[in-house]
Amino acid sequence: MSRGPIALLGFDACDIGVVRKLTQDGKLPTFQRLLGEWAYARVRNPHGFFVNSVWPSFFTGKSAGRLGFHCWETISPDYERRLTSPLEIRGQPFWCRLADAGRKLAVLDIPHSRAAEREDILEVSEYAAHDRHFGLRTSPPALRDQIVSQFGFHPVFTVEPYVEKLFAVDDYVHRAGALRTEEEEGLLLRDLADGLPRKLNLSKWIYCQNNWDLFMSIFGEGHAIGHQLWHLHDPTHPRHNSALAHQLGDPVEQIYGGLDRALEEHLAILRPETTVFVLLSHGMRAHYDGTYILEPSLARFDEYDRLGIRGGLGGRMVKFAWQRLNDASRGAFAPTLTAALRRHIRIHPSPPYFENDIGPAARSRQRYFMSPNNSVFGGVRINLKGREPAGRVSPGVEFDAVCEQLKQDLKALINIETGDSVVRSVERTDVYYQRDRIDELPDLIIDWNHETPVETVWSPKTGVINAPYWHWRTGDHRPGGLLLAMGPNTPAGADLGLIENRDLGSTICALLGVDLADADGSPIRALMPS
Repeated sequence: MSRGPIALLGFDACDIGVVRKLTQDGKLPTFQRLLGEWAYARVRNPHGFFVNSVWPSFFTGKSAGRLGFHCWETISPDYERRLTSPLEIRGQPFWCRLADAGRKLAVLDIPHSRAAEREDILEVSEYAAHDRHFGLRTSPPALRDQIVSQFGFHPVFTVEPYVEKLFAVDDYVHRAGALRTEEEEGLLLRDLADGLPRKLNLSKWIYCQNNWDLFMSIFGEGHAIGHQLWHLHDPTHPRHNSALAHQLGDPVEQIYGGLDRALEEHLAILRPETTVFVLLSHGMRAHYDGTYILEPSLARFDEYDRLGIRGGLGGRMVKFAWQRLNDASRGAFAPTLTAALRRHIRIHPSPPYFENDIGPAARSRQRYFMSPNNSVFGGVRINLKGREPAGRVSPGVEFDAVCEQLKQDLKALINIETGDSVVRSVERTDVYYQRDRIDELPDLIIDWNHETPVETVWSPKTGVINAPYWHWRTGDHRPGGLLLAMGPNTPAGADLGLIENRDLGSTICALLGVDLADADGSPIRALMPS
């Protein structure tokens, strides 16, 4: 049985840690009230693949292992890099199932979704979403021109509004060179701040069009500001510009303040019988990871093991001794080693490695290769016989041995600046997900050490690898999300525990009296009427 209308307001990649800090400082009064009064649950996102899979897993109810879409690019069966598309997602959005059951729906800007061409769903996609694929689309189609006429385009997210291509618009708006100038950073902040009330007004206008059974609206500005201007928020960041931060103010604080006001204005117009969910999908932090050193490291691991070619720095005796130390002994010896390496590099600089596609021929020769996985988690694909066309590793015992050796080799990589391991953990994908022969998932998931920048590393097998971080994004994601809930039968202030993000679609459907078939998620019991 339905217990009345539902509204879900989502804040894409809006970091709960930042929200809590700003509420403590009295700067987000609406979030402060909700955090103090509403029921809440920590949201666990798809392990290792949450960056691209978090929203598709939300709207299909499927595990990331069954989605067929885990990153914006992948390695095809013939070893070529290729761009992916949300059209490859297996499963349909749960709101289609609700529409089939006759529910009235309005859906705005769910990332990685495309407005359906159906008369029974009001849908807007890619008006104000960080991720772009299909351009601005609406259902019904005539709604698009009405929106543009009444609200105009979002000055950041709806640039090139009708172009179908894969890109994050905020990566390119107001950026003529490799990095933004101070003026360009100010212009980006201005346009994100100007675009937010446009999306807010559009969202409120659509809500007032009907008595919706389900209304969902997602805001992408927190995602964009976190990626692009995190360095002005974080005074410890290597690119922090204190003078510009003083001139502009904290960009993250400003955009989060706008999101707080958007939340307040939505809550003010919702019908009193509405069950309301507020979702902070996942978080943001400084962009520190080992993505740029992974490809050359894998190539050197493989070369060392197959051909006996040893890393060039330190000599055979240093490598021999290091490989035989346990973790505690390595930790004690690391400061001495890294200090010596830094001195050596000052005298004999290591040429920088810049990201470049090694090509299908090189991948086919190696026993393993980098599998694109955004950047928060690294990915390694084993060149497996019977799966890859030029497979080098046999399934079973050899596969297990190669995976175990790679775990040890990856954890032996040391950040020369800090003496710490570059890798926190290496796990097999099949521990978390059921695999099939046609998936393009990595076989190993690498959790990087995100505490400090990673640019120059050393291990016994690789020698020194210098891979400067050249990208304009200074913030990147962290996994956890938060759900806040309030409704007629939701206990105020209750701790609902840990939930899976794939459970949310099943929960919404169940509350509206509909079963979500073929889903891995299930309704959250604490949110079901007693």
